[in-house]
Amino acid sequence: MRTKKAFYIMISNLSYQLIYTLIWLVLPRLFMTVYGSAINGLILSIRQFLNFFYIVEAGIGLTSITALLKPLASGDRNGANRILSSAKVLYKRAGLIFLSLTIMLAVIYPFIIAGQVSYTLSFSLVLILGFSIFLDFFIIGKYKVLLVADQREYVLTAIQIISLIFNLIAYLVLIKFGMHILFVNGIASIMLLSRSIMVASYIKKNYSHVSFKEKPDTAVFAQRKDVFIHQITGVIVFNSPIIVITLFLGLKEVSVYTTYNMVFSAIIMLVTSFSGSLFAGIGDLLVRGEMQKVKEVFMIFESIYFAMIAWAFSTTFILILPFIEVYTRGVSDAEYIRPELAILFISVGAVSNIRIPAQTLIHSAGHFKQTKNRAIAEAAINLSASLFFVQIFGMEGVLIGALCSYLYRTTDIIFYASRKILDHSLTLTIYKLGINLLLSVAAVLPIQLFLTIQPKNFIEWTGYALLLSAWNFGIIIVGNILADPKMSMSIFQRGKLILSRKREVMH
Repeated sequence: MRTKKAFYIMISNLSYQLIYTLIWLVLPRLFMTVYGSAINGLILSIRQFLNFFYIVEAGIGLTSITALLKPLASGDRNGANRILSSAKVLYKRAGLIFLSLTIMLAVIYPFIIAGQVSYTLSFSLVLILGFSIFLDFFIIGKYKVLLVADQREYVLTAIQIISLIFNLIAYLVLIKFGMHILFVNGIASIMLLSRSIMVASYIKKNYSHVSFKEKPDTAVFAQRKDVFIHQITGVIVFNSPIIVITLFLGLKEVSVYTTYNMVFSAIIMLVTSFSGSLFAGIGDLLVRGEMQKVKEVFMIFESIYFAMIAWAFSTTFILILPFIEVYTRGVSDAEYIRPELAILFISVGAVSNIRIPAQTLIHSAGHFKQTKNRAIAEAAINLSASLFFVQIFGMEGVLIGALCSYLYRTTDIIFYASRKILDHSLTLTIYKLGINLLLSVAAVLPIQLFLTIQPKNFIEWTGYALLLSAWNFGIIIVGNILADPKMSMSIFQRGKLILSRKREVMH
C-alpha cells in the first residue's frame, strides 16, 4: 500500500510540476512583452515578499503531519481528530496574522520601489496577490495536513492542477483583450476559489469520520517552535535573494533574476517531486521501527535522486543560455544573456539539491530540535554573505552568498542523516556523488566541444532539448548501472514491484 501511494504521489507531483512549469514559462514572457520588464519584476518581487510571510505558518503543517503519522498508523481516530482540530485553530490564527502583514506590506512596499511604478498599482497588487495565499491558510491548510499525512497528497495535487488550468485560461483571455494588469491578476486570484471548494468537497465526501471540532491536542505541538525555526530559516534562505535584489538593484534586475530562477525552480520541482512522494512513507516506517526497510528505501531513493540531479543539471548547463536567448527575444529593456549568472545558478541548484534525500529522512524522523542551530547558521551565512557580495558583484554576488550557505548546510545535512539516523558510513554516498559528477562532465564535454546551439525559435530549441536530454540520460543511466550494478538491480526489482501492484489495482 505504501509503495502504491508513493507511486500515485510521484506521478501526480510530476504532472503538477510539468503543468506549473509550462504555465510559468508562458506568463512571465507575456508580462514582459505586454507590460514590460518592470511590471514583470514588480509581480515577482511582490510574490517573494508574500512568500516571506509564510513564516506565520510557524511549523504548523510539518508538525501536524509528523504528529498525525502515529495515530493514522494505529487507527486512533480520536487522537487524529484532536491534532486536526489544533491545526485548524492554528491555521486560522496564522491566516489573520498573514492578512495583517499583507496590509502592512501594501502600505510600505510602494515606498521601497518609489519612482519605478505608481503607488496605487503596487499597493493594489500586493493585496490582490496576497488573497490566494490567505485562502491557503484559512481554508486549505488543515485539509492539506490530513491528505499529506494519509499519503493522499495526490488528490490535493490533482485539484491544484485543475485550478492552475482555470487560472491560466483567465490570464490568457484577459491579457488577450488588453485588460489592465490589476484586473488580470484580480480575476485570476478569484478563480483560485475553485481550489478551496474542490478540496473541501473531497474531504467531506471521503473523510466522514474526520472532525475538526474536537478539543485541540496542544501537547503534540511540542516541536512546533523547533519546526518554526527551520521554516523561518528556510524562508530566509530561499526568498531573500529577490528581496535583496529589489532593495539594492531594482525591479528590472528582479525580472532578470526571476527569468533564470523560473527555469531552475522548474527543474528543482521536477526532481523534488520524487522526494515528496516518500516523505510520509518513510515516516510511517520510522514510526513502526522498521529501520532495515528505512535503510533499503533510502539507499534506492538516494541513488535515483543523484542520477536525476546529474541528468537535470548537466542538460540545463547546455541548454539554459539558448533558452534564455529565445525566451527574451524582443525584450530589450534589461540585459538577460549573462553566462556567469547561468553558471552560478547551476552551481547553487546542484549543491542545494543533493541534500534532499538526507533532508527528507531528517524531516520524516522529526529531528527538528536536534538540527535547528544548523539551520540558523545556514540562514546567517546566506543573508550576511549576500548582503556583502551584492555590493561588489551585483546580482551575481547574491548567488555567491547563497552558494556559501548551501556548501555548509548540504554537507552538514548529509553527515547528520548518515550518522544520527541511519548509523552507516558515508562512503557509498560520496561514491555516488563522485560518479554522477564524472558522468555529467562526460555527457556535457563533447557537446561543448563539437556542437554550437543557436536555435531560432522554441521549436528548434525543443528539438535540441529532446536530443540532448536523451544523450545525457543515456550516459548517466548506463554509467550508473556499470558503476553500481547491485544497486541498479535493486532499483529494477523495486520498479517491477510497483508496476505489478499498479496492474493489480487496475484489474
